[in-house]
Amino acid sequence: MRNVRHREISAHGSLLPAVYRDAAFLKALAIIAGEPVLECPYEPERYVITELRHSGDTHGWHWDDYSFAVVWVVACPPVEHGGFVQCVPRTHWNKADPQLHRQFIGRSIHSFELGPGDLYLLRADTTLHRVYPLTRGRRLIVNMGYASRADLDKSVSHETMDSLWNEAPEEQTA
Repeated sequence: MRNVRHREISAHGSLLPAVYRDAAFLKALAIIAGEPVLECPYEPERYVITELRHSGDTHGWHWDDYSFAVVWVVACPPVEHGGFVQCVPRTHWNKADPQLHRQFIGRSIHSFELGPGDLYLLRADTTLHRVYPLTRGRRLIVNMGYASRADLDKSVSHETMDSLWNEAPEEQTA
């Protein structure tokens, strides 16, 4: 997976930061979510561009640290080449002992075909999710992370996302 991180996007672009903070966009997200959707308190998780382009590339099963993810699909292969995401809603992430495979027992895995131009809002902290491994083609997305009010009151460690987005500790802001 290749990434363009928050700090690089903010340093060289204005459109994504403007969309991320847009009041009308946040209001629309809040209506869909049924609760306020707030800027992520941890800047490196606010927005990132990711690309998968080799056979076998995936963004494997995981949960996010914060409640919401908005994913803008820029490029995506057809479903037969891995152009879909899978999720298991109403799951719980215990970072100390995730018991990933146990999350599948007694629960359905939902799969959603994606194409260029699609946009989706995901309850990312309580929905186990992944990008199905590619067999051909390219998947390019913009991921925007948002918080709920409850997120603002909890302690969040960032080692999982820092390793994923390859952020060095001295380059981060809280």
